[in-house]
Amino acid sequence: MNRLFAEMVGDPATAGGGERRRFPVAVANWGLWRVRTRALAAFVVCVDMVALAATIVVAVLVPLPLTGSARFAVLAAGLLVSAELSRSAERGRGETLLGQGFGTPWVFAGAVVLPPVPAVVLAVVSGAHRWLRVRRRAPYRQVFEVAATALAVLLAGRFLAWAVPVPPSSLGDVRLMGLLVVAAVVFTLVDAALTGVVRGYPQGVAGLLFDVALGIALAWAVVDSPLVVPLLAAALVVLHRGGVGATPRAEPTADPGTGALTASAWWDAARAQPAPAYSVLVLDLDRFGDVNALHGRRIGDAVLLAIADALRDEVRSADLVGRSGGGEFAVFLPGTKPFDALAIAERIRLRVASTAVALKAPYGSPQFAWATVSVGVAARPADGDTADAVFAAAVKAVRRAKAGGRNRTVCAE
Repeated sequence: MNRLFAEMVGDPATAGGGERRRFPVAVANWGLWRVRTRALAAFVVCVDMVALAATIVVAVLVPLPLTGSARFAVLAAGLLVSAELSRSAERGRGETLLGQGFGTPWVFAGAVVLPPVPAVVLAVVSGAHRWLRVRRRAPYRQVFEVAATALAVLLAGRFLAWAVPVPPSSLGDVRLMGLLVVAAVVFTLVDAALTGVVRGYPQGVAGLLFDVALGIALAWAVVDSPLVVPLLAAALVVLHRGGVGATPRAEPTADPGTGALTASAWWDAARAQPAPAYSVLVLDLDRFGDVNALHGRRIGDAVLLAIADALRDEVRSADLVGRSGGGEFAVFLPGTKPFDALAIAERIRLRVASTAVALKAPYGSPQFAWATVSVGVAARPADGDTADAVFAAAVKAVRRAKAGGRNRTVCAE
């Protein structure tokens, strides 16, 4: 890397305050340790361990019946096929009345009709598909959400096993339907409560209830009328692709190059946020025009995508990540105080500085582009009473960061 290039896009040895990370999978570099507080990191680990331990205990104590593999196959196949058909809609969809993930109805149906271990496996299959095919986020976050869902599955399933000791041959009984509704409430409350702690923002209970209501219908179809399952799967695909019940937060338009919200979608969602206090980050890629001029648009687009991925990994699911244009991004942090926003901004800045983008290397020698960003931080109500005023304050702060030498974080005055 020549001197001009190092000055232009930054070197993580200086931008990150240390050496380049040779072993990104080392425990010390896990994204888990960059969450807001140590208590939150401990909570994530505890939920993961409890879910694993509970699954092992149930696997030992509850014998796996010889029958039931056909039901698992039907649910797993239906989940994967319908999820693939809805994948393009899922990538750009926020939260709607259908909840936040396509697999929830199938997973809850598994909690009702499957033994506990296969039901947990179905939850893992759903989470793995979402991570591999829909949206890759920080691994710790994806593992945690699967663990939370697994606990919800186990608790709902154990409630039904206690209430109905002998598996019924039909789910059409009125009493059974009432018990399924109670199990749905248990599943919803457990999953929403656990994930809400880490999101820092309450998950939509209405969306989850809508999902598990569809799950009750799927469970009934699997037991009483398997031929109806494909019809319900098709209905789920149509509902998800149509974004039923979408709110301003639910129908964002994604930037095609980065997957972040477009500027108009970000503004619509930010202005519709009910949070009385929030923070806004404005990030501007340092010398982005020089990156395009020296290495071409392909590398410039790759750098933008790498920054967008880093942003998504470092913020919560409820936070809004948008691209303002060029090399500028904006992040809306609901319920975040200025000091916490500054810590998040610094974490993002260091993460970007240590993110490499591979170049086309002559003669097989590896070469990488290292980008840096300048960040402006502003908050409501300290820096303005409206989203427009807070954003303007963050823009002024990022300009001061640029004038002060780039690759730094500055708070609004």
